[in-house]
Amino acid sequence: MSGLVLKLAAHERFVVNGGVLENGDKPSRIRISDNVRVLRLRDALRPDQVDTPVSQVYYAIQLLITGDLEEAATLPAIHRECRALAEVFDPISAELIPTLEEMISRGNYYSALCHLRQIMVMESELLKMAPTTKVA
Repeated sequence: MSGLVLKLAAHERFVVNGGVLENGDKPSRIRISDNVRVLRLRDALRPDQVDTPVSQVYYAIQLLITGDLEEAATLPAIHRECRALAEVFDPISAELIPTLEEMISRGNYYSALCHLRQIMVMESELLKMAPTTKVA
């Protein structure tokens, strides 16, 4: 049987199809299959953490998972942002953003978030290298 396996700590909270669930007193594993939308709350970004282009895409996908945004209204904007991100990340890895878009197109949002976490690390490194301008 295939699917996503969540390894949960005791009392860890997670969202499944928009509903918040909490694990019991012991660590456990849960296998998720089919088209269930799941998000561990420890993987969630808070609104005050959304301060870069990659984190904006991450947050939008997170809100799709939790049911706070509708796909029809949100996916076109996400794909536009992915095209903009491709301009930045294609020189680093030409498959990085197309892989992300494939995950999103299949509705595999949790995998897209995992992929985006890797891209966020790269983005952070790029932002550290960016020249800063001083206001006189």
